[in-house]
Amino acid sequence: MMGLWAKTSAVLSLNGQPQDEPTLELMKLLGSFVRLRISDGRVIIGRFHCFDKHQNVILKDGREFAPTCTGLSKHNKDKGAMAAQLEARDQEEETRFAELLLPPGSRSLGMTLVPGKHIVYMKAQC
Repeated sequence: MMGLWAKTSAVLSLNGQPQDEPTLELMKLLGSFVRLRISDGRVIIGRFHCFDKHQNVILKDGREFAPTCTGLSKHNKDKGAMAAQLEARDQEEETRFAELLLPPGSRSLGMTLVPGKHIVYMKAQC
């Protein structure tokens, strides 16, 4: 009987079907500290608690902040300069995230549900 269990030791979902590879990779990140950028430009950081089949994400101890947009304008014609400013802003956020520094102007959200349709990207600190 032990041989049967060795062959069927896959992680199963609620409907009894085996999980696919991307789902298993996300499950490895559960409990880690993550940073999400959502479609309106805000950034939410917190502990990755769970997710569902619609890619909705729940964070524990979530904090929200709107990144500083000094010099950024939707009417800016110089796309190269705008891209450079966005890259610099992302690099600054990455440094803060790596050092677990709370950004100025952040607010505490607690347990936070982020709809998957609004997530632009998610980065995990391993």
